[in-house]
Amino acid sequence: MGKFDQRRLDKPGRVPSPKPGASGFGWAKGQSMAEFAMVAIPFILLLFAVMEYAWLMFAQMNIQQAVDDGGRYASTGQEGSAGTRITSIINTIQNEISVPGVNVAQNISICSVPPGTTPAGTCSCTSGGSTLCYNSGADSGNTGAAGGPGYIVTLTLTTSLPLIPLIGQFFSTGGYTFTSSATFLNEPFNPSTTD
Repeated sequence: MGKFDQRRLDKPGRVPSPKPGASGFGWAKGQSMAEFAMVAIPFILLLFAVMEYAWLMFAQMNIQQAVDDGGRYASTGQEGSAGTRITSIINTIQNEISVPGVNVAQNISICSVPPGTTPAGTCSCTSGGSTLCYNSGADSGNTGAAGGPGYIVTLTLTTSLPLIPLIGQFFSTGGYTFTSSATFLNEPFNPSTTD
């Protein structure tokens, strides 16, 4: 039998350390960190994108529900006090929205069409024609826009929500703009009790 230069397990003594560079453990550790950094960045970006998308879908559903509730309120002919039907509709919508930064009074359009007439593609915001309209930017004094009994009423709210800068750079405006709309047929109510 030949001589063995190895230490026996039952013999006390110092364990020889490996020669420098003999083990690839240090190099493998650095490689793992580099691979993790390459994968983590797209993963975190994707994670933020999913969270932002979920927030936008919640906001859009919440605002659409608020517009639907405002349309239902408008179709019943209700108002908070005399001469405030449009304001009551706007307040109803604003109170239903739980998304911060949405200003209903500045972005709402309320149009109504008398029974037996066909809506003219877009709201003309004229008080003398057959289409009555309230548009916050054009004629905020037209309180007849919510219409009378049997009128077809359309509420349209266009709003923009800001995005986090990481995601917003992929949108031209830095935000997400959408429109929520609801159309209702006014119920039979006493028009003398509304404005």
